[in-house]
Amino acid sequence: MSNTDHNNVKEMHEITDNTIATDFGDRKVSDQNFSKIIALPKSALVNCGNPTKFNVKLVYDGGMRYLKLTPIQFKNLEEI
Repeated sequence: MSNTDHNNVKEMHEITDNTIATDFGDRKVSDQNFSKIIALPKSALVNCGNPTKFNVKLVYDGGMRYLKLTPIQFKNLEEI
């Protein structure tokens, strides 16, 4: 599978009236020393405003569990 095929958006789903979810497909969890890493496509980051940091939360919603990534926007470079 070429890199361009791997980074394509698979589907977009409307969840509620104001929320749209974009499916970037299955992602492999890789090991790096004592951490686990999931690669995101560049288009996902560009659509979030190209942030350099994210807040990461594990959400328990009924029977579902998922990671919530929220981009952190900075007003100036000193906050980074």
